[in-house]
Amino acid sequence: MTSTRLATWLSTLLLLVPLSAAQKYTIADLGEFAGGAASQGQAINTIGQVAGYARYSNYNAHGTIWTASTGLVDLGSFPPASNFSVGQGINSFGEVVGYSFHTGAIQQHAVLWAKGTIHDLGTLPGGDYSQASGINDVGQIAGVANGKGISPHAVLWGRKGLIQDLGALSGGYSQAFAINIQGEVAGDSATQDGRWHAIYWNKSTGLRALPYLGPKDTSASANGINNLGQIVGGSGNSATLWQNDQNHTVQSLGTLANTWSTAIAINDVGQVVGWSNFVAFIWTQADGIQDLNTLIPANSGWTLGMATAINNRGQITGEGYYNGAQHAFLLTPVSE
Repeated sequence: MTSTRLATWLSTLLLLVPLSAAQKYTIADLGEFAGGAASQGQAINTIGQVAGYARYSNYNAHGTIWTASTGLVDLGSFPPASNFSVGQGINSFGEVVGYSFHTGAIQQHAVLWAKGTIHDLGTLPGGDYSQASGINDVGQIAGVANGKGISPHAVLWGRKGLIQDLGALSGGYSQAFAINIQGEVAGDSATQDGRWHAIYWNKSTGLRALPYLGPKDTSASANGINNLGQIVGGSGNSATLWQNDQNHTVQSLGTLANTWSTAIAINDVGQVVGWSNFVAFIWTQADGIQDLNTLIPANSGWTLGMATAINNRGQITGEGYYNGAQHAFLLTPVSE
């Protein structure tokens, strides 16, 4: 199974073609449940399948997967159906991870939706809380979980479902948001002095803090990592890129309207998406930061609020407002 997954990923890389951020995009509405209130795209894979969530008319939410052939599909939750669930990550095989509440439980458990079945990923021993944020093409899953006497820590579920505590800085809180094909993890961790640090973990070096962008920064988070080991997130008030070098060289990606920005995801071509001043953006080395609302058809009825994921074809998902209603979207580049 592992060799098949790796072969698929490698063949995908061979098809990569650099894309320009100056390209325009077509936009597809990913819809909502019948009579529902809202939807959001959280993650996208190489073939354009989108994981996320949608709300029913009673505002309960379920994890979703959207494909061009099926439209928006309800992934369900732990029984009963009134339980809340969210999809947060997806790999090239359409396997979705996220979390779902248990009946009568205040906390939620991380879940994997695969082949039409929901799987409970559990917690650290003695814990009652976990959620999964990312899954790679060899089945490794990154997220957060607590345990008996252990505050929530970044964790890694292996291919056989075994959970590994990745630790935290200074014994504090930590969480993992993203994982790449090599099993490298990005996230953040709080320290006892009240500061938040962007973090990076790999098998050989363990957990370490990434540098702040500015000397006065006291808060940073690493939200996305690509298969080349480049990491994006935010430090201070600026979207941030950490390079995959010995010192994790840090770079500001700028802001829109001189306000604030946070990067959420990066693809293997180096395109970055996120939000700035409540507006979805894309950043490239060639064109810098751009408001995605300026790159979609005029008078489309859309206002794009946040871009949460971008695949290697340059397709982008997130959430925006379509004629006043919050909907998940899919942007697809159109060649100029």
